[in-house]
Amino acid sequence: MTDDVWTIRNYRPGDFENYLRLHLESEKLDQAGRRVSRSLLTEALGHPGLQPENDLFLVHSDENVIGYIRVFLEPAIGRALVDGLVHPRHRRKGIATALFGHAVRRVQAAGSERVQICIAENNLEARQLCARLGLKFIRYFYGYRLDPTAVQLPEIETDNYIFRSLRPGEEDKLTFIQNRAFAGTWGFNPNTRHEISYRIHSSSCTPEDVVMVYREDKPIAYCWTRIFHEGREAGAVSKGEIHMLGVDPDFRKQSIGKNALMAGLTHLKHKGVELVELMADSEMPAALALYESAGFEKYMRTEWYEKKLI
Repeated sequence: MTDDVWTIRNYRPGDFENYLRLHLESEKLDQAGRRVSRSLLTEALGHPGLQPENDLFLVHSDENVIGYIRVFLEPAIGRALVDGLVHPRHRRKGIATALFGHAVRRVQAAGSERVQICIAENNLEARQLCARLGLKFIRYFYGYRLDPTAVQLPEIETDNYIFRSLRPGEEDKLTFIQNRAFAGTWGFNPNTRHEISYRIHSSSCTPEDVVMVYREDKPIAYCWTRIFHEGREAGAVSKGEIHMLGVDPDFRKQSIGKNALMAGLTHLKHKGVELVELMADSEMPAALALYESAGFEKYMRTEWYEKKLI
């Protein structure tokens, strides 16, 4: 789409510097808490499930990138995740609506059945946009926080189980237990070994940051943590994350999930993390109860919206 002000086109490798500048300038003006850095954006564009030249659309005004929309296709579950941003100085000009149109056409061409978007609950402008675009609210996720230095973490009850970090070359083990633990849950897209390997060798994660639980030589649970070194200003609080926590369905209701969580928190605490965050589905009461029993407190809520295309 073109007019005398701005143009939308597919991403090209030479666009990266302007794409980075858009994120940095927007976060400086919005103060939305988005994690932004050269490394993090590079890693996001390099994800095995993303083809930037096909899945990322940029808005240009003169030589500047003033907006984008990114489509992450998940054909195994028939959906596409969409996220985007318009520079604060260029909002309310119809750019977001035009971008969404490009995203929908990309999703339809790929044969996916629905588009989903996640936004912060307090983002009134985004909520109004979702309504105009025909997206329907479907569920909440809660954001939780915990200061691990302010709580006494209990001893881990090992019993007949082995707790240890994932080792290099064990991506198959993590892929197996993650897919088994989350099979059939809302929004879970089965992972491949290649995707797992990419994600555990990033600026925020190493194999050491994934605590595995074994019964003999069988993985039965895990706590996948991340530590964010990039995009943090000097002197800011060191942040970590419980990225995923899963237990084999055959081993639930045995306190294994609780002990895996404690092992993950202990790991983050030993790494000097001062604040641990996580996101949890509001419709998984057992998980919410576990996090709250460990001392996590809610600090935010996000909203998921969906538009069915078929």
